[in-house]
Amino acid sequence: MKKRLRKKLHKGEYQELGFSFDAKFKADTDMKLVEEWLQEFAVLLHAHDLEMGGGWNSDVCGGFITRQRGSVTVEEQNIVKKWLSEHDQHLDNITVGELKDAWYGW
Repeated sequence: MKKRLRKKLHKGEYQELGFSFDAKFKADTDMKLVEEWLQEFAVLLHAHDLEMGGGWNSDVCGGFITRQRGSVTVEEQNIVKKWLSEHDQHLDNITVGELKDAWYGW
């Protein structure tokens, strides 16, 4: 495959990695606390130039973490894992997936 096509298709040296996560809130968690948690999580992602696609409600927050350009590193994934484990007061369950192809890893 030619370089131009690899770049266009995000293959080979142009592959971009990201990871999924799910955080399930405890049943009695107030919506205001959920919103505060989500705001703090967004600040963390922004500080590391990461982006999240996904959704949330009063029960669960989940999605896929990527960067606008390039791949998420193992170090950045570990930063997010650590933050989630340190901010789990209102969570029942946290799942963080492995790094996988952000374009074709589904």
